[in-house]
Amino acid sequence: MPPPGLSPSTECLIPVVSLSISGTFPKNPIAVTGQSVVFKVYSKLYRRDVAVKIVSQNAIPAAVAEKFLPRELDVTMKVRHPHIARCLAITRPAPTKIVIISDYYERGTLLDLILEQKRLKENPLAVTLFRQIIEAINYLHTRGITHRDVKLENILIDGNGDVKLIDFGFSRHVERRERSRSFCGTQPYTCPQMKKFRPYVPFCADFYACGVVLFTMVVGKWPNLAVSTMNIFPDKYPSRACRKLITALLDENESDRAGYDECVNSEWMGGHPAWMFANHAYFYEEVPTRAIDPDPWNFEMTEC
Repeated sequence: MPPPGLSPSTECLIPVVSLSISGTFPKNPIAVTGQSVVFKVYSKLYRRDVAVKIVSQNAIPAAVAEKFLPRELDVTMKVRHPHIARCLAITRPAPTKIVIISDYYERGTLLDLILEQKRLKENPLAVTLFRQIIEAINYLHTRGITHRDVKLENILIDGNGDVKLIDFGFSRHVERRERSRSFCGTQPYTCPQMKKFRPYVPFCADFYACGVVLFTMVVGKWPNLAVSTMNIFPDKYPSRACRKLITALLDENESDRAGYDECVNSEWMGGHPAWMFANHAYFYEEVPTRAIDPDPWNFEMTEC
């Protein structure tokens, strides 16, 4: 009998995938959905633990498979950034199966971290993780890609405690001021325009979701966005500077909503003495505040 949630066709595929990565699959997956199953596997080929996601294309609605799946695979394979999950390979070992092999990140999601710690201390933890999140978002945006499903569950934490953005199922290439009419994403992260089924600027929607993420990080619960953003905070925390940034990110007006530059130059983030960033070779380097290149990840690959 296959493990619960694992179809016979997927079970038959496992030996093929196992051979391709020189790894032995465990008995049970670490995640199962209606469309996919994910295993943690030690791969001799990659010499480390990897996440193997097997997608059943025939379990995905035809319209979604035709419109969103090609975008997801294209973006997943192309992006390379220290704070975006690294895709190692994408294969199609069977006509209706897609296998995505990625690095495995052992500390779970940002949501798991918040549930464990109740709420994150603003400095240095929350401010550092949030800087990493917006660096990943800015990397995508400067390349004309919008994520459209930024949420705590789509942010993983690696063994060093650093952020890795995942899941490009709703991502797409857009022009800078282009408006989208695809109402995708996850409550409560969706912007007001999307909730009202109005065309929206996807880049602005990503930063609205970042505002919800930041609020939840420092407060430990979802914001009550049914009330004014001025009244969503507890009495004692977060700090005034952090409240100001969250309020700017949650601005209902897209034209006034904070983006990458406003975050980096905000009082809350600007007071940080230095930032630790990983380059493409996964070395870490200290970068003084306000000496950040507009696109700090635009440099050549170097050898580890």
